[in-house]
Amino acid sequence: MAPYIPQNYLPNLKKYKYQAIDKSLISKYVLAGYWNQLVQIFPLSMAANMVTLLGALHVIVAMGLNQIYAANLNDECPRWVYFAYAACVWIYGSFDAVDGKQARRTGTASPLGELFDHGCDSLVVTLIMLLYATVCQLGETWWTVALVFFALTNFYMSTMEEYHTHVLFLGYFSGPVEGILCFTLAALATGVWGPGFWATDLMQLLPAPLAAQLPVLTMAQAVVVGMGIALVPTIYTSLQNIAKARREQQLSVATAFADAVPFVVSISSVVVWLWESPEILSNHLVLFLGFVGFAFSYIVGRVIVAHVTGAPFPKLNRMHVPIFLGTANALAPRLGMTKIFEGSSEVALIWACLIYTGAQYAHFALEVIDTICTYLDINCLTIKHRKVQ
Repeated sequence: MAPYIPQNYLPNLKKYKYQAIDKSLISKYVLAGYWNQLVQIFPLSMAANMVTLLGALHVIVAMGLNQIYAANLNDECPRWVYFAYAACVWIYGSFDAVDGKQARRTGTASPLGELFDHGCDSLVVTLIMLLYATVCQLGETWWTVALVFFALTNFYMSTMEEYHTHVLFLGYFSGPVEGILCFTLAALATGVWGPGFWATDLMQLLPAPLAAQLPVLTMAQAVVVGMGIALVPTIYTSLQNIAKARREQQLSVATAFADAVPFVVSISSVVVWLWESPEILSNHLVLFLGFVGFAFSYIVGRVIVAHVTGAPFPKLNRMHVPIFLGTANALAPRLGMTKIFEGSSEVALIWACLIYTGAQYAHFALEVIDTICTYLDINCLTIKHRKVQ
């Protein structure tokens, strides 16, 4: 039996029921009809998880293009590349929106579907933010780090909220809908006018009295600042919903809030590592954030598994080891010790972290999929039992 799901929690898989609240006006009044038509193109013989996977693969293709044309997140790409980014991310978001509908059409909805969906989402969120950085020409800078970490924080808080409330809450502005739409429009605009307009001084577009009260920001930097500002009420709402649910369950609110501590410590550690290793920030940021993305996906994945199986909330795990190891190495000189990994050897350390976290995540995903498929007598990417008409 896989170590990720203790045997005594497996029966909870059959009791699990997915619940979601989507307050998005764009979902309801603009995209609902499109999604209902889109799902019809998929044959009833296609598993919903295959729809999810095909969508995620489009983001990987886009990231491949990014590594060819703008690996430093700053080079100007051929215009068709920006249109390709827009198409790939839009297809991903569309497929992500209809995979649940496909599961219901085929009568194959299961806890594995939510795990697979969220697992793919957690992997591609970092990639999409890196693509956003390229579109806006943010480069390998703290602006890109902030952009990625804001997105990861939003994703983690949403997952933590779902664990404690048993409901996936999507507000009036959410990543899967409005976030995808904003990226698509930004990439299309860049394809039409080129990335140069992102360097426009935002102050030139505002009334002089208002501009005088604000810091100097480019259009690209304003996107990051806006995302950070929007994150504040999002986190507040998540904590508010968690507190309400815990009180209704007559459980400790403080204990639930404490579940965010390992994530905060991890993100803080990564920031310290980059701060103490500016060479990594300015020359190897994509590699570094690739490793962080795998670690984040694993951490979030463990929370989702605990959610659908009714297991205790996972705290620290083996994915925190490379993060803390690298941070300790970066901090060594400040503590009067010698930095073991420095220069090219630190880059090699990050490569090792990427390989370790990637392999660990793959092991986790395959083991969990195998365990759930075996217990529920289902397949992951094909339909084992056809829906009775």
